[in-house]
Amino acid sequence: MMFKTLAERPVQVALFLVCAAAAGCHGTASKGHEVRLVCSARPYEPDIPIPVGFKLVDSASEDRSTGVARLYLRHLYTGQADKYAVRNFYREQMPLARWSMVSDGNVRGVCTLRFEKSNESCTVEIRDAGRGMGRHTEIQILVSQEQRGSGARDAQTTRD
Repeated sequence: MMFKTLAERPVQVALFLVCAAAAGCHGTASKGHEVRLVCSARPYEPDIPIPVGFKLVDSASEDRSTGVARLYLRHLYTGQADKYAVRNFYREQMPLARWSMVSDGNVRGVCTLRFEKSNESCTVEIRDAGRGMGRHTEIQILVSQEQRGSGARDAQTTRD
């Protein structure tokens, strides 16, 4: 007979098991939690890290500067990474750019991280977008000027 039993093909069975295990590991990594994203070497703003592979959506972005200071920035980026890997990317990379985390949350599938640095605040929103083959991840970065008071002293001044 031409058909052999599994016991008569140990090499093929072992190879099949190795391939199946590798495919299973790859599927888990593609979910994103284990994937570590790399920072682009040429971000659009020097202190706002962007993962490699994400592109600026120019028609949905704006920024304004005086030449001395950034007044406002709203940029939208799209790419193919898992949104939780992107969230982890910002948790790691923003402190390296001297931003301090203020809050971090996930509401209805939108991950929102808020950071502060000197007189600016930065909100990072990460969400899934598109459907089917057009499915991608969007990152919206919002940077604005903040006027911070000195707490109790300012409350007293406003009451007087």
